Amino acid sequence: MSGAASRVAQLRTLRRLDDAERTAREALAADPQDAAVLTELAAVLLSAERHADGLAAADAAAALAPQDERVHRVRGVLLARLGRHTEALHAGYAAVSLAPNEPFAALGYATVLQIAGRLDDAQRVALRAVELAPAEPAAHLRLADVASDRHDLVTARRAYAETLRLDPDNAAARHDLAVLDLQAHRPGDALRGLVEAGRMDPTQPLVLRNIAAVVWRLAWLLRIVLVVGVFVVIAAGGGDGATPSVPVRIGGALVLGVVAVASWRTLRNLPASTRPATLAAVRADRPLAFTCVALAVCVGLFGAVAVTGIGVVAVLVWLVLALLAIVAVVVGLARRRRTPS
Repeated sequence: MSGAASRVAQLRTLRRLDDAERTAREALAADPQDAAVLTELAAVLLSAERHADGLAAADAAAALAPQDERVHRVRGVLLARLGRHTEALHAGYAAVSLAPNEPFAALGYATVLQIAGRLDDAQRVALRAVELAPAEPAAHLRLADVASDRHDLVTARRAYAETLRLDPDNAAARHDLAVLDLQAHRPGDALRGLVEAGRMDPTQPLVLRNIAAVVWRLAWLLRIVLVVGVFVVIAAGGGDGATPSVPVRIGGALVLGVVAVASWRTLRNLPASTRPATLAAVRADRPLAFTCVALAVCVGLFGAVAVTGIGVVAVLVWLVLALLAIVAVVVGLARRRRTPS
């Protein structure tokens, strides 16, 4: 690799993409035939998600250095990002054919296979990359991502954990492991992991959105508890909800106890650092903020039941929950309409 190419690669590693591109183009102005600099420029533009520009640089590099596996590796990923899967697969296969024992060639091929939807082949190639470079975090991360797409959650969880063992500050692995925790109905672990990922890399755009998803999940669970709680209070009142009674007080206190225990079990292991991020996620999602306030009102109504023993107060919880159901349906439809197909 030329000195100019090395400087571009170093700047790209530091995420100084504008400086890296400027350095590459200055070097190419002096020597337009430098295939190494063209390849590094293509990699920089890939990192910047300027895939069409990157492909132009990669095509030029491939014409100059057809035996360089990295040219084909980078070109394959660029083609895959542009949706040109057949060409991407050919480029990825060319890379592993030229360098069958190069782990990053295998990683590139696994990436294009994954993007093309050939997940079984992608996992097989990702396993080969892990075999070639067992101490390389990127190999385990690619295996984890592919396994997650295949719904092989055991392999995915194990590979994410190994990525974090090798690279404890890998924000992508921490984030994706937290998403697995959310899917596995472990909201406390998911929330903690998402906050840690955000602290590792504050530029991650999905962190607040996924924290909000965790809070929505917790809100749904609390809603179920409150609905059941209304039945408990009504049954304790024996059909006369207007007259104070001890059984109704006990029913209200029981519901509050269940809410308190469930909240403690979910939040007991969360560090204090999760609070600012969680509050920020809630504030950024107005329907979620409204839902949280409404649920707090519901818990307060059960507190009133426990104090007064008047069961009819619990019926107001149903009214609030019915309003929240309408809000949830409207928000779900609106967000589905905004999501591109």
